[in-house]
Amino acid sequence: LKLILSSIEQVTTMEVETRVQAIATLSKALDTIPDAFIRPEKEQPALTTFSGPVPEIPTIDFSEQDEEKLIQNIFNASKDWGLFQIVNHGIPVEAIKKLQTVGREFFELPVEEKEVYAKPADAETIEGYGTKLQKEMEGKKTWVDYLFHNVWPPSRINYKFWPKNPPSYRETNEEYVTYLREVVDKLFKYLSLGLGVEENTIKEAVGGDDLEYLLKINYYPPCPRPDLTLGVAPHTDMSSITLLVPNEIPGLQVFKDDHWYDAKYIPNALIIHIGDQIERTQPSLRARSIKIMSTASSTKFPSNKSLATRSRQIYWTVFVNDLVEESQVQGRRKKFLSMEIESLRVQAIAAITKSQDTIPAEFIRSEKEQPGLTTFNGLAPDIPTIDLNNDQGHTDLVRLIANASQEWGIFQIINHGIPIEVIQRLQSVGKEFFELPQEEKEKYANTPDDKSIEGYGTRLQKEIEGKKAWADYLFHNIWPPPSINYKYWPKNPPSYRETNENYAKHLKLVVNKLLMYLSLGLGLEGNAIKDAVGGEELEYLLKINYYPPCPRPDLALGVVQHTDMSAITVLVPNEVQGLQVLKDDQWINAKYIPNALIIHIGDQVEVIIT
Repeated sequence: LKLILSSIEQVTTMEVETRVQAIATLSKALDTIPDAFIRPEKEQPALTTFSGPVPEIPTIDFSEQDEEKLIQNIFNASKDWGLFQIVNHGIPVEAIKKLQTVGREFFELPVEEKEVYAKPADAETIEGYGTKLQKEMEGKKTWVDYLFHNVWPPSRINYKFWPKNPPSYRETNEEYVTYLREVVDKLFKYLSLGLGVEENTIKEAVGGDDLEYLLKINYYPPCPRPDLTLGVAPHTDMSSITLLVPNEIPGLQVFKDDHWYDAKYIPNALIIHIGDQIERTQPSLRARSIKIMSTASSTKFPSNKSLATRSRQIYWTVFVNDLVEESQVQGRRKKFLSMEIESLRVQAIAAITKSQDTIPAEFIRSEKEQPGLTTFNGLAPDIPTIDLNNDQGHTDLVRLIANASQEWGIFQIINHGIPIEVIQRLQSVGKEFFELPQEEKEKYANTPDDKSIEGYGTRLQKEIEGKKAWADYLFHNIWPPPSINYKYWPKNPPSYRETNENYAKHLKLVVNKLLMYLSLGLGLEGNAIKDAVGGEELEYLLKINYYPPCPRPDLALGVVQHTDMSAITVLVPNEVQGLQVLKDDQWINAKYIPNALIIHIGDQVEVIIT
């Protein structure tokens, strides 16, 4: 009796660092588990599992010859459930069985051999053998050990996390991934076509051929109280899609219509779970976020020994393009609740949403910023337009520019001296760059650890309310030559560099005139403002803002309201309406004038003249 009581106390106070497999061995003769594993009542399977008639998760035959029917089946299952099973998927049965075998054999190794592949406690990576992938909000633990590592692309694989035992582990996983990638490509194709977009749209949006695949083997040891604990807590997946290879032991549950249902096992099927990445960029695809979880398995089978060997559950899970940041593993649960789509450009999001009447929540502005509510619909004054080839002469130009700067802070100039063909060519090479394949544009990307603001990107600064602007951009210096870093200048289109250098040459002449007129309008020497902001070393930065078509322009903004920190900003618009100006507490549309330049007086000049 003392021995049993001592064992109970040891189990109920056992620390987290112990593997669940070891805890299960210690507790197998007892009818108890450590307190840390006992879920709150709202999560205990004995209380939450629906016991009435259970709707079956959609099962889709991947060998369906009618492609239109297959596309519709996948689209409907994704929209109505967010999860479905596929059969006849093309992965040979023997490849799946070998994968299951090497996974089981790894977890049957001596503990010291498994620990060779353990995720170091201070590691930033999420890869390796372990027990606790993330800390849960209420401090509870799940009844599971795991092995987690990248399996594609080769450049992302770290083989130190791939077991050498069993000897066929590497060969088996590489064979499985070869087949799996074909399945994933088909899924992305059918999902894209179901949304009414090009068949490669979703794949390109989440990474193209460099899409990352992460394999996680979840091992659920026998549990004396599966009614009280969980193998995997309720969650959605931060990947684009997740593919699960179950075995015949029941455990997976799906939350549907406010109930937790057991997922029916179908031999050799794959379970497909639509992830947060796709849902976030295409919310109309899903009625609501579908949650899944895994229960623990019981040792309380009949005495038949063949059944007793089936009391261990193992799930093989492949996360496709998982968004978990290595430095944010501990906050993973919290992160997915407020996930940001950092890996997707707005251009890719626009391609996915173009046939829909919705946009991701991150782009929906507050009511005080929504163009549909804030744009002035009455008789609006025109932004001043100034002809730099003014017949009235130099004095009149100085007065007009001074008045427009003082009363508006913005004006348009025509007959400015930059040839029409130079402006048209500038617009053309910018458009051609944004029409390049995604992987080519990404060569010029501004990386998170880059100290420069130059490069191709999506978000230049973080907004206070965490919202996003409906724009991608390319940003780089164009003058003076010592400030130019040509690694940010696209090599495609081939004429990009020549076009920008030609434009900068003409632009400098215009800017010199404007700074001179502003100085004279203030009663200063003609070169006063130019010298104050840098003289001949004045830096010119070019930013191309690309605004993809938006299904809800009444809710989103391409660029948030702002002033410019520059001395002056020169905008080259096109015929598509978009620029707005705040005048007399009203947001008014800026009228487009062909080949005009829009001049915005920046903060530097305002500081100088005040």
